[in-house]
Amino acid sequence: MYQGQLKSWNDGRGFGFISSNEVKSDVFIHISSLKHMQRSPKNGDVIYFDVTKQDDGKLRATNCRIQGVAFKNKATNRRHKNNSRFLSKLILIAVILAAVFIYQKFTLSTEQVENKSLMTEPVDTWFEKSQRFSCQGKQHCSEMTSCEEAEYYLSNCPNAKIDGDHDGTPCERQWCTGW
Repeated sequence: MYQGQLKSWNDGRGFGFISSNEVKSDVFIHISSLKHMQRSPKNGDVIYFDVTKQDDGKLRATNCRIQGVAFKNKATNRRHKNNSRFLSKLILIAVILAAVFIYQKFTLSTEQVENKSLMTEPVDTWFEKSQRFSCQGKQHCSEMTSCEEAEYYLSNCPNAKIDGDHDGTPCERQWCTGW
């Protein structure tokens, strides 16, 4: 490993030249060979480096470090990135769980309101039901508009084909689901 002094540095373009008593000519140095250092080099910095000869015959500094400047702590950066990723995933999961909880609470309260309204409504009499519906030749569940209508047809109309399992509940899959 050689030692030299940074003779010139172009910060905008990211390169410079090192002069060393151990090497006959100035050695080209690029910022990429110093990317692990905590700061950019400055004119006059003492640089430790290896030399490689490029295809064009010029010398290039590799494996460089600046005397008195610490290396970047890669482990800390990785750990910080991993913590950030973990934290963002944790926040995402928390948001999803909160959304599910709110959705369930909303649907449960809506169902309770609907159940209360069903329980507080007066029970329709047979006369009121017969006033709303009349036998119009409907035979299948696809022709019905509600469970109430299907029940009326099952009780009062001939040729209704809406209770396939003969359990007294019509249109179980479509209207009178029970949930």
